[in-house]
Amino acid sequence: MKSLHQALELLLNSVTPVRETESLPVADCAGRVLASDITSPIDVPAYDNSQMDGYAGVAVEMNNALGPLPISQRIAAGHPGSPLAPGTVARIFTGAAIPSGANAVVMQEQTAIEDEHSIRLLQPVAPGQNIRPKAGDLHCGQVILEKGRRLSAADIGLCASVGLARVSVMRRLRVAVFSSGDELRQPGEPLSFGQIYDSNRRMILALVQGAGCIPIDMGCLPDQSSVTRDRLQQAASQCDALLTCGGVSVGEEDHIKSAISALGTLDLWRVAIKPGKPFAFGRLGEAVFMGMPGNPVAAWVTFCLLIRPALLTLAGARVRPPIGSRRPAAFDWPQPDSRLEYLRGWLDAQGTAHIHPRQNSSVLSSVTESAGLVEIPASTPVRTGESVRFIPYTELFD
Repeated sequence: MKSLHQALELLLNSVTPVRETESLPVADCAGRVLASDITSPIDVPAYDNSQMDGYAGVAVEMNNALGPLPISQRIAAGHPGSPLAPGTVARIFTGAAIPSGANAVVMQEQTAIEDEHSIRLLQPVAPGQNIRPKAGDLHCGQVILEKGRRLSAADIGLCASVGLARVSVMRRLRVAVFSSGDELRQPGEPLSFGQIYDSNRRMILALVQGAGCIPIDMGCLPDQSSVTRDRLQQAASQCDALLTCGGVSVGEEDHIKSAISALGTLDLWRVAIKPGKPFAFGRLGEAVFMGMPGNPVAAWVTFCLLIRPALLTLAGARVRPPIGSRRPAAFDWPQPDSRLEYLRGWLDAQGTAHIHPRQNSSVLSSVTESAGLVEIPASTPVRTGESVRFIPYTELFD
């Protein structure tokens, strides 16, 4: 049984990123993976401009003026002014280009209006004050975003700020998702005794979509070996990755593991984490296979820690491992498991880590009522006040 680190290393080293790319309008690229570095074709800003509404002039002239300073022109954003006349100031507005000859802007709140055509300073101004210099943000030729980056809303804005209309991105992965088990019924159907609703598949489809992939809902596999083999093989021909929930344990009705072993290759089975031990990884044809446990929290944890990084790597994205932070525990955990444990929890206003009162891997509400995972090292009891690692969900899905 491999450790989490060993399992993740195996997954990331075993998948080959897709090669196909597409060019899209920059506004449509949120969450997509950059296919190549982006270099700025311009300086940003392209010219010295005013940081606020005020008056542009020469600092030494403004500071040493013996009387009111004449206003020689008015400069609004998008309307270039004229060279500054000696001994005068220009009325200027935020974002407007600094006129030639000026080297400072005094904010309007630090001036007094003498009449319609002149002002006086209420306090000195320094050279360069309130001026945003040319190329102060980006310079022409600078790499502003690197290949493999998943584009955020801020990245989209950055691309637009240098005038890019289209961006080259990796194509989206097609990811097939199965649930499994005769006990499952679909939401909206009535339940009989011994049956449960198929929640895992909906959750995983949403997680796949959140990872920037195209989710393909393949339905629920029955507890029949021949049907399982046929449907897995059919799905593998249509996708880049194949995900299943349940059917990878050691029960007599768990047919997925044996199907993958027979039809493809099974490179990993079982990981030393709790929840999430019966995790499987391999290949079926050209498709990557990853099998999650059937318990919903175990499926959630294995997706967060193993599947999502593997999908991002397959999609050509650079993967950043979660860092988390060390926090004092507000709980006792006197009987740890022999495996690395991930408890569902949250931080209070003081930054102390709490855990959900129900930690069974079947209790999905422990995920919805928490904000992250609390890591408990294998065979390591925890007492109140001791340091534990907390990983927020926001970091796991960054």
